[in-house]
Amino acid sequence: MTTNEIVKTLAARLQITQREARLHLRHLFAALTECLQKGEPVGLPDFGSLNAAPDKPRRTFDASTQEFVPQPAKIAFSFKPYKRLKTRLQEWRAT
Repeated sequence: MTTNEIVKTLAARLQITQREARLHLRHLFAALTECLQKGEPVGLPDFGSLNAAPDKPRRTFDASTQEFVPQPAKIAFSFKPYKRLKTRLQEWRAT
């Protein structure tokens, strides 16, 4: 599902314009991003949880120079679906 499809669906369900729906969606993503940047997990009821955590710095091997090269720490993102979402998807697949 694309952003435009989400906007159209929101507009239809909430009986608002697509412009208003797009604004609401932008505010939602801004709030989620802000929480993840602070290191706070985001839980969405009946959907799942989002988390962003710093990963450890690593060393990789460069075959051309035969040396280990340090790699900086990165941010690891994770999504864990809640049980209700898993159940609904499994029921949908079974039909």
